[in-house]
Amino acid sequence: MKIAVIDAFNGASGNMIIGALYDEVIQREDIEKIVEELSLEVECSIERVNKRGIASNLVRVKSEAKERTFGEVVRLVESSKLDERLKKEAIKIFERLAKAEGRVHGRDYKKAKFHEVGSDDAIFDITLSTLGFLRLKERGYRIYTNRVRVGVGFVEFSHGKYPSPAPATLEILADSKIEIVMEGEGELLTPTAAAILAHFSEGAFRGSFKVNKILYGAGEKDTEVPNVLRIILGESKIRDRIVVVETNVDDLSPEYLSYAVEKLSEISHDVYVTPVLMKKGRAGSLLSAIVSYDKAEEVAEKMMELTGSLGVRIVPVEHRLKAYREVREVKVKINEKEYVVRVKVSDYRVKPEYEDVKRICEAESLSPEEVYRRILKVME
Repeated sequence: MKIAVIDAFNGASGNMIIGALYDEVIQREDIEKIVEELSLEVECSIERVNKRGIASNLVRVKSEAKERTFGEVVRLVESSKLDERLKKEAIKIFERLAKAEGRVHGRDYKKAKFHEVGSDDAIFDITLSTLGFLRLKERGYRIYTNRVRVGVGFVEFSHGKYPSPAPATLEILADSKIEIVMEGEGELLTPTAAAILAHFSEGAFRGSFKVNKILYGAGEKDTEVPNVLRIILGESKIRDRIVVVETNVDDLSPEYLSYAVEKLSEISHDVYVTPVLMKKGRAGSLLSAIVSYDKAEEVAEKMMELTGSLGVRIVPVEHRLKAYREVREVKVKINEKEYVVRVKVSDYRVKPEYEDVKRICEAESLSPEEVYRRILKVME
């Protein structure tokens, strides 16, 4: 699996993200095209700089302060001739940013005017960063973030003096998979960068991986820690850590045990029952649930509630190796009628979702084998 790990050890801003992606997936002509298509009044320069011994790309963006409503930003982007997927993903980031500002100020995010959302430099940063990350994803990369150093203290902006991280930044982070460290002086993570990373990041990457390339984007400030953002491109076998939560039961009705399996399955990766021989030769059952680390205590408490057990075991499994997998939606036409089918795709297997296959079988009076064959033909 190809991974891109965003290492914001000294925070991140929109221009730092663009700087890191520049030359790898963003070129000068991309910048010129976006400025022209969106009619942005910005001045952009790019130079190689050295930040405490680290050579990196510094992107300087200058624009006059401007306010727009979220709707105005959406119309600006949608009316352009940019790629449709780029427009769709960029608008999602604008919406994430607008909603956060709306919650902070207690305003309807669709109607109120915002400085951060509507300024030309924010539109530039978000659209260009989106282009870069989409190109990484097209190359097969999955995007992750290490813990982001966000800074503490106070920062001054259009509304006055506020604590760092800025209120809008924290609102964005609350609706993301990003983990933070509240260290460093001043504002290290901007709301724009937070929205971009929150949109693309799958969270922290926990496994081991091989480093192939490191990309550096510089910030304009000079700080004690090198003021750069780095994106690490690498490859990994998909390893993760899981927990097996289990308990032995010998006095539970089969109906109750079945119900416990059903309810635990809603919050676990997998649940299974193994017949065991317990003390005094009594037949019993070993109820086991495979869960992620952050769900271990929740599942343990639920297991005790459902079984009446006086205690459960939480067994960490440190080295689970799993194949890359994703669920795709494909369209298949059968007897002039189009169906949407979910298909599980891994490194080793392609398998249509059984419930979707069953639905088509019943609607078209076909065998599962025939429906499987037609779906897999579409996938070729």
